[in-house]
Amino acid sequence: MDSFLNWWDGVELWLSGLPFLAQTVVVMPVVLALAYVTAVILDHLLGNGIRILHRIRHVDDDREGGDL
Repeated sequence: MDSFLNWWDGVELWLSGLPFLAQTVVVMPVVLALAYVTAVILDHLLGNGIRILHRIRHVDDDREGGDL
């Protein structure tokens, strides 16, 4: 863990020494990739949650005696 933290400190020092435009060029692809991965995961979780709620609702409707 110490080696990772030392590496991360080196990356931070290198990045903070760059001009603003270079920092933006380096950071934006990483941030966009993380945002994309987060959006895909949340989309998948939400889709599964909605699918489960539809199944529960459908089962409850069947138990009550049909469509309303």
